[in-house]
Amino acid sequence: NAQPDDLFLSSGEILKSIGVLQGDKNGDLMLDNKLKRQDMVVLLSRLYKEENWLKTSLLKSDFVDVDDSFYEAYISWAAAKNLIVGMGDDSFGFDEYVTVQHFMTVLLRVLGYEEESELWDTVPDISDNLGIMKDLDLNPDSQLTRGQMAVMTLNTLNLSVKGSTLPLSKALNLGI
Repeated sequence: NAQPDDLFLSSGEILKSIGVLQGDKNGDLMLDNKLKRQDMVVLLSRLYKEENWLKTSLLKSDFVDVDDSFYEAYISWAAAKNLIVGMGDDSFGFDEYVTVQHFMTVLLRVLGYEEESELWDTVPDISDNLGIMKDLDLNPDSQLTRGQMAVMTLNTLNLSVKGSTLPLSKALNLGI
C-alpha cells in the first residue's frame, strides 16, 4: 500500500511554507521518519502559532515520564487545550511513536470533534468520513511517518471546524 512519495513531499513542503513542519539543518523534512509523541505536540503548537512563547515558557506538565525539559511547556499546553491526553498511569508516552489512530484522534480534537474523539473504536471511520484520510490508505495501528502526518494535517486544514463552514486553515489564520 505504498503511497506516492510526491504526495508526502508536496504536503510536507506546504506545511514547511507555513512554518508547521521544519527540516533538519540540511532542510531535509525527514518524511520517512516515524513521528514521536512529543514531536507531534511541537507540530500542534506551530499550527496554533503558539511555539514562540512555549519555547521560553516555564509551564510544566503533570506527566511523570517527560524527562526532557524542552518539551515540558509544549506538552502542558497541549494537555490544557485537551488536544492530547496521556496514556493513563500519569504518563504521556514520551519517546513513543504516534500511531495513525492516535493522530486521527488528535486531529478530530483540533477540528472540535471532542466527543467523537473519545469513541476510540469509531475514530478511523469518522476520520475517513470527514476527509482526514483523503488519498491515504493506512492501518490505524501502524506507526505514523512524518510524510503521512503531513498529508493528514493538510487534509484536516482544508476541512471545516465542527459547527462551522470555516475551514480550519482560516480558523487558525494560516496562509494556505
